[in-house]
Amino acid sequence: MYMKTIICYGDSNTHGYDPVDAGRYDYATRWPGKLQQLLGRDAYYVIEEGLNARTTVQSDPCYDDNKSGVALIPSIIKTHMPVDLLIVMLGSNDMKNRFHMEPSDIARGISLLVSTAKQVSASKSADGTPCKILLVAPPPISEALRDGPCYCEFGERALRISSELSSWYEQVARDQQVSFLDAAALVQPSELDGLHLSPDGHAILARAIAEACKTILTD
Repeated sequence: MYMKTIICYGDSNTHGYDPVDAGRYDYATRWPGKLQQLLGRDAYYVIEEGLNARTTVQSDPCYDDNKSGVALIPSIIKTHMPVDLLIVMLGSNDMKNRFHMEPSDIARGISLLVSTAKQVSASKSADGTPCKILLVAPPPISEALRDGPCYCEFGERALRISSELSSWYEQVARDQQVSFLDAAALVQPSELDGLHLSPDGHAILARAIAEACKTILTD
């Protein structure tokens, strides 16, 4: 049986950052691992490509020079070809104070990433058809951010930007003719830092994405 390849491309909420101890949730807790379990292993192959601090298009010298999502997506796609579905959930780190990005800027970044993914996957496919893409608006940043360890990096403006981002992403999905899912309508971040998902949040997100995958890959 042909196994459909799904790449989960994101930041710390795809990597599985644990706000309790700054470690990483185990595979069974992280939403890509749960997605694999929900879809089964006979027909689907789920690949985790989550990186802490990854952005849509920004390099981040405060960490290293490998945080730009658009810079790395060609290599990721080429590594795992053929790719049936690319799930992209990025944008939270673009809200950091040092990048000075507005929702419209972040939307432009994610649009460029989606365009790049379509072009690269089409160029490497046997018939010139790009992989399908599910664009996920990232989970919200909540007011608990103010009392957490990430506030100094994100600040008050991140709360405003986070509340506005979903509608911009939905428009990008329409313009790019890709599928869309709004994580902000499904989950809330942990009360510990207002930014990262709890185990329950990972489970809820995995269930919603699993249903979306089945719909997208059976069309």
